[in-house]
Amino acid sequence: MGDSGRAPRAACVAVLVLAFAGALPASNKPPAQTLDVLIRGGQVLDGTGNPAVHADIGIRRDRIVAIGKLGNVSARRTIEVTGLHVVPGFIDMHSHADRGLAGDDPEERKAHHLVFQGITTAVVGPDGRNHIWPITDEIAAYRSPGTALNVVPMVGHSTVREQVMGDDYERPAAAAEIEQMRALVREGMVAGAWGLGAGPEYRPGRFATTEELIALAHVVAEYDGFYYAHQRSQGAVPMWQTPSIVDGWRITGFEGLSETIRIGRETGIRVVGSHIKASGRQRWGASSIDVLLIERARAEGVQVYLDQYPYETFGCCATSVLPRWAYAPPDVDHSGGLDDAAWDRPEFLENHEEHLRAHLADPESRATLFADTEHLLETQGGAERQIIVLAPPDDAHVGKTLAAVAQELGRTPIEQLLAFALEQGTPELPAGVLVRPVGGHAFDVDNYMVQEYTATTTDASIQMGREPGRHPRYYGTYPRKLGHYARERGLISLPFAVRSSTSLPAQIVGLSDRGVLRVGGAADLVVFDYGTIIDHSTILEPHRYPTGMHYVMVNGQLALDAGQLTGVLAGEVLERTSARREDISRGDVGGSRSKSQ
Repeated sequence: MGDSGRAPRAACVAVLVLAFAGALPASNKPPAQTLDVLIRGGQVLDGTGNPAVHADIGIRRDRIVAIGKLGNVSARRTIEVTGLHVVPGFIDMHSHADRGLAGDDPEERKAHHLVFQGITTAVVGPDGRNHIWPITDEIAAYRSPGTALNVVPMVGHSTVREQVMGDDYERPAAAAEIEQMRALVREGMVAGAWGLGAGPEYRPGRFATTEELIALAHVVAEYDGFYYAHQRSQGAVPMWQTPSIVDGWRITGFEGLSETIRIGRETGIRVVGSHIKASGRQRWGASSIDVLLIERARAEGVQVYLDQYPYETFGCCATSVLPRWAYAPPDVDHSGGLDDAAWDRPEFLENHEEHLRAHLADPESRATLFADTEHLLETQGGAERQIIVLAPPDDAHVGKTLAAVAQELGRTPIEQLLAFALEQGTPELPAGVLVRPVGGHAFDVDNYMVQEYTATTTDASIQMGREPGRHPRYYGTYPRKLGHYARERGLISLPFAVRSSTSLPAQIVGLSDRGVLRVGGAADLVVFDYGTIIDHSTILEPHRYPTGMHYVMVNGQLALDAGQLTGVLAGEVLERTSARREDISRGDVGGSRSKSQ
């Protein structure tokens, strides 16, 4: 793996020294006042990447007030954690929890499956979208009646683009429109947002030029904010492209990261290639090129980072493989892409079998259908990596691969997909089957993970249902990284794994009081058993909690207490101050400190 995964850096050592130097008075006496909580006897990993030390942690209200050997200091509650590890609360760099945390369902606000992983802070506004606009209304929705997690609000590029351009967005923005967007970004930053989120693989963001993104990122730079993006593509082509709708390939898969790096280079802000992956057979091994691009950029001073969930399967949910246009009448133009909701029109789906047969009966349309389907299979890892998760009315195929079922029945994979659609498709499920594709390769997952600039993320929303095929990351991300990748495989060290989930995302976002266990810092922390922690969420059973988690504390309150969820809504909206970067550089204000301090 090299030194990047294991060797602590001088800067990390300095942080640890400072953190523990302030843990106790020079006389080594315990705090004079009674503590609210004393966590005694744990192996403390401070989050910087340094090894564990045996120490006690004293907490008063929502702050850490002492770290060290605290003796018989009095506390309203003492939690004995001998043999367990104590680490900072995990900061989820790309979270879709915003809809649930700001919604009307009180159970969703408790975010049980995220808390159980050790997540205490969620960076929201992913893929360029705000659930509520303006930011002031979004913040108000989190605060009443509260959230289980801390929330880092962001300005969504697609949201401000929609505000300015409405439905007329399938084009580059005019100069005057970009100025209007800049004004909305500034409004969001002043209101408390931490940066700009973008999703230029999705509508309406995919019609924006890089210059538009740079112009908006320059506004973020004024406030020492950061930029993170679901990039234009992490496959050989964007997800909305297939051979039938493009005149040659317009993208190779590296343009997305190159664009992110360019934004960082031209604006000077921190930039993140979010939920990084090398998606599809055509891209396996591409992590090596990505790493070279990033290392060259970082050597030039560009502050570029990645975040990643530790799985070879991608996408939130189970999916189908046949292109969606196959269920529409043959005379309907499908050149606009596969992501249009127009394909879900009831009149198409009610007659899906008739339309599919018409496509197959026409030689040209049949050839196009086979070419697009073959492309989609390749981008999803191939037929032998398509795990069937739903195949009503007979579930005998569930858990098998598409390749295995096709071989059993004497068909090619595409013939089998067509048989599923024609023999058991319904208007609700025209494909007749849902699969979870495993489109990534272990080499790339490992290669991204060991880089010192790669943070951890779930890319998960709050889930209350039990639908099949949901991604295992919703329940298992952080325990999997700790239990599988660090303990079982030894790909990364435990301090490295913790750092990637705590102080590294805090550094990216600009959180000065979270991500590191230090005196004066926020009392967000996690206690787990490194010998037993592991995820249990799988492709077929995604809604399973991990084991090995004992305590999760958010702002001094226990959201997980001795392995039991409490449902407490102790999260805060971590608003930024509205200071500009030039004010911060003069020392006039604490621009990167949250208002919760």
